[in-house]
Amino acid sequence: MEVVMAYQSLNSNSSTEHDVAASTRQAFQKAAQHTLAPMYPKGTGVLRYPFDPLLDPSIVLEGPAELVPVGDKNYLDDKKPNKKRKRDAAETVEDVQFAAAKSEMLSMVEGKARQLYQFAPREVGATLDLIVFGEMDSTHLDWTSISGEAGKKIHASVRPKACNCFSIHGPSGTTQPIAEGEGWCAVRCRGVLAVFVHVPNSLAANKNEATKFYKNIKNILLNTPAGGVVDVVIGDTNQPRETFSPEVITSGMDQTFVDAHSGDISPGDTWAQKPVVHKGTNSANSKKFDVAVYNTSTVKKIEVKYISQFSFTAKSAVAYTDHMGVMVKVDKK
Repeated sequence: MEVVMAYQSLNSNSSTEHDVAASTRQAFQKAAQHTLAPMYPKGTGVLRYPFDPLLDPSIVLEGPAELVPVGDKNYLDDKKPNKKRKRDAAETVEDVQFAAAKSEMLSMVEGKARQLYQFAPREVGATLDLIVFGEMDSTHLDWTSISGEAGKKIHASVRPKACNCFSIHGPSGTTQPIAEGEGWCAVRCRGVLAVFVHVPNSLAANKNEATKFYKNIKNILLNTPAGGVVDVVIGDTNQPRETFSPEVITSGMDQTFVDAHSGDISPGDTWAQKPVVHKGTNSANSKKFDVAVYNTSTVKKIEVKYISQFSFTAKSAVAYTDHMGVMVKVDKK
């Protein structure tokens, strides 16, 4: 049975406040816009597929995509509100600007979620079963509307810092939350056991510590009634080199895991007459941090598509996060 899943990290800060502001115009989001905008000059852009906000997001709509130009590289570079001002002080221009930025950010996340449902059948030939947002706490009131745009909220893995949360969405009845810990959450989606990760920076580049991280996940899942053997690991690994994650996951899980993608990185939701090839999936376009790594013993076939950091404003496409998204179609043995 084929299963289609998508993972997308936001760029949230380490605040204990989990509102939309924690994910709005953060440093690496701005860096992504600075890096990526010059790569998409006039005549190129981001594909916006047909959508209808009045319909359930999982309904696939027919029709051609619209090519939306990428905004100026400095689009996100306005000021944040004055944190030091007194609570009763008059609202500043910066406060008004940032309120608009938060509203725009929420709209961009909602729009991207809807686009993922339209992207899946066009790129992998099957409908989307599951969306996982990293660095989002969908239990916060600011994110209430996400369930209407990304699909029903199945589970939220809530941690003290906004950047360590996960939110799981999709059609009801197909996905079961299994277990979670610092930097990961596991779900079973139509028989496929998937672990979504945002590997902590403190251990992401240390081979021994990263191996322990995955070994701990394996032990928890083998001792969880609804758990078992992991089929695929997806997410933001912060790995120092492309071969690192397959190596440490293989060591930690005691089974052979392989990167499901090789070759050029070219996001499927952008267009240029000659495809734009990226060197990495991060804000600096330098490292392949975002991966799907699969268990060769349990997975028969897997297809990977990368998704750009762009979403849509009123007139253009701009970076709404710092890392590319990852979509996989998994066919289990």
